[in-house]
Amino acid sequence: MPFSSGLSGLKASQVDLQVIGNNVANASTTGFKSSRAEFGDVYANTAFSSPNIQAGRGVDVTAITQQFAQGQLDITDNALDLAINGKGFFVLSKDGATTYTRAGAFGVDSSGYIVNASDKRLQGYQATSTGTITGVAGDLLVSTSEQTPSASTTLGLKVNLNADLTPPTTAFSTGFSATNPPSASSYNSSTSMEIFDSLGNSHTLTAYFVKSFGSNTWQTHIGIDGSDVTPTLATAPSTGTAYTAGTLAAPYTLAFSSSGAYQAYSATAMPIHYGSTAITSTAMSLANSGSLTTLDLGDLTLNGTKIRAGLASDDTSSTTDNAASAIAITAAINASSALHGVTATVGATTFSFGAATNGTGVTLAAGDLTINGVDITGAVTGTTATTWADGLVTLIGTNVTGVTATNVGGVLTLTATDGRNIRVQTDASAETLSFANFAMSTAAALDKVQRGLVSLAPSSLNEEGTIVVGGGSNATALGFTDATKRGIVYTNSDAVTVSSWNPGGGAAAQTLTLGFTGSTQYGADFAISSLSNNGYTTGRLTSIDIDKSGLVKAKYSNGQSLNLGQVEIAKFQNEQGLKAEGQTEWSATGTSGDALIGTPNTSDYGLIQSGSLENSNVALTDELVALIVAQRNFQANAQTIRTADAITQTIINIR
Repeated sequence: MPFSSGLSGLKASQVDLQVIGNNVANASTTGFKSSRAEFGDVYANTAFSSPNIQAGRGVDVTAITQQFAQGQLDITDNALDLAINGKGFFVLSKDGATTYTRAGAFGVDSSGYIVNASDKRLQGYQATSTGTITGVAGDLLVSTSEQTPSASTTLGLKVNLNADLTPPTTAFSTGFSATNPPSASSYNSSTSMEIFDSLGNSHTLTAYFVKSFGSNTWQTHIGIDGSDVTPTLATAPSTGTAYTAGTLAAPYTLAFSSSGAYQAYSATAMPIHYGSTAITSTAMSLANSGSLTTLDLGDLTLNGTKIRAGLASDDTSSTTDNAASAIAITAAINASSALHGVTATVGATTFSFGAATNGTGVTLAAGDLTINGVDITGAVTGTTATTWADGLVTLIGTNVTGVTATNVGGVLTLTATDGRNIRVQTDASAETLSFANFAMSTAAALDKVQRGLVSLAPSSLNEEGTIVVGGGSNATALGFTDATKRGIVYTNSDAVTVSSWNPGGGAAAQTLTLGFTGSTQYGADFAISSLSNNGYTTGRLTSIDIDKSGLVKAKYSNGQSLNLGQVEIAKFQNEQGLKAEGQTEWSATGTSGDALIGTPNTSDYGLIQSGSLENSNVALTDELVALIVAQRNFQANAQTIRTADAITQTIINIR
C-alpha cells in the first residue's frame, strides 16, 4: 500500500524541515556550521525478489551531516575575539572534559584565564617567565601583575660619523662630572640613551665622539648621569704585538674602512702597539749644495695629514733655504698639530767636524770659512791636532755669536745656543782650512748644513699616542723614516665594556657593553640610525595582542612585550565524525579520530585573526529556498496518503 511510502515521505520531509529550520535559527550564531539532511530510498528485498517488479517502500533519513565550510569573518574591537582563517578548532577544557569550537568569543575570568561564555578555558602552549614558548599544553592565563625590571647589560648604538670633520682643537677632559662636563669644543658629536639599573631606576648614558688624528678613526668617551665611566687604559702588550678582543686601550676607538664601513674586531687585523718612547729623527747633512731641498706638500705626512713648511713663519737667519730648516719644519708641524695631534720640538743644533788629522798653523781670510754666514778670519796656531783645534775654537768664539765651539780630543763640535741650524761653508783653498783636515764624509764638500734634531711626541689632544710618519723621497732625505709608528695603530673596532658600574640607591653593580656594529663614517651629518637596550623599568600591563601564529603577547607601559603562551588548534581526519555538543562545540568520536594538535599558521593549520569572529556559514537565501522545497515535499507526500485513502474508500464502497 502507498500509505507506508507517503508516511515515510512525511517523516523525511519533517526531518528536512527541522534541519533547515535549525540552520535558519542559527544564521547569526558565531562559529555555527550548517547541517544537511541526507535521504535514501527503501526497498523490501528477499532472496527471491525479482528486480523487475520492485515498487519501493518509501524514503529513509540516512544521515544529517554538518558542513564545515569557512564562515565570513567580522572585525570586532576585542583583542580576545579570535577567528580561525582556515582549518582547525579551538581547544576548550572544563572539569577534565575537552571540546572543540570555531566560536572564538573569549574573555578573561576572575583568575585571569581566557574563557568562553560557558567558562571553558582556552587551551594553548605555556610560556616561561622570560616568554619562551614550551611544548607543555594547558589553560592559557593572562597575568595582570607588573613586569619585573631588568638591568641594562647590552646596548647597541648605530650612528653615522661625519667624515668631513676634523679633530677638535680643545683636549677632551677625562674624569668629567655632572658639575664639570666636557667642553662642547672638545668633541665632534654626542648622543644619549636611557639605561636602567636592577631596581628599574632610569639613568642617562652619553657617548661622546672625538675625531681622531689617525686615519678614519674616532675616540669614544662614555658618561653615565654626567660622570665619566670610560674604561681605564688596557695593559699594552709587548711592542709590535697585537691586542686581543676586548682589551683595546681607552678611550675606545671606532675604526672605519676607506669606504666608510665599520671595521669590526678581526683576529687577522688586530690593533698593534708600537711602544711608548717618542719618535726622534735627525736630518742628514747635504753635500755639494748651496740650498736645501724644498719641502713640498706630500713630502711629509703625520697621522695622514700633509705637512708643508710654508704654513709657518720661516727661519731667516740660519739657512739659505728657510722652507727646509729644522726650525721651519718644527714650526709647520706645530702649526697643524690640531689636525694630526703631534707636537714637534727642535733640539740644540750641533755640527761635528770630526777628529783633526794634523795640526799646522794657518791664517784664515774672508771666505775661507764661514759659519752661519759669518767669516772666520785670523790666525789658527797649533802644533798638534788638539792644540790646532783649540786655536780654531778660540777664533770661532771671537767671531761668531749664537754658536759655541768645543774641542774634545781633536774633535771640533759646534752647538747653536739658540737652537738654529748651523751652516758651515769653506772655499777649500789648499793654503787655507780644508775639511780634509777633519774626518768628514768627503773632502770635496764646499758647504755643510746640519739641519738639527727634530723630536716628535703626541700632543695632549692625541691621547692614543699614535704617530705614523710617511712621505716621499724628500721626507726620507729630511731624516724622517717612512711609516714610522708610535703608540697604537687601530685597524678595527671593539665594543666598549664598562665593568662593575655602581648605580647607587641600593641597586646592584652591573656591567654594560656598548657596541657600534653597523655604524658608518660618510661625508654626511651626524645621524643616529638605531638604539637598542636590553634593560627596562617596571611595567604595567596595558594590552593583550594575539598574532596570526596564536602567540599571546602582553604589552606593558615600559614598552616591553612578553609572550604569555600560544593558542593551540586541533584538526581531525574526519570532521563530520565529530559529535555536536551544543553551544557550537563538538567532541571527538571514534569516527572523527583523535584530535591532531598543532600551532596556527603552520602546515595546513589555519591562522588566527585577532579582533575578529567567524560568522555562521548558513546561506540564508539558500535555506529559505530549501524550506519551500521541503514544504512542497511534505505536501506532496500528504497528497499521496490522501490519494491512497480515496482508493481505499472506493474499494470499501464496492457492493
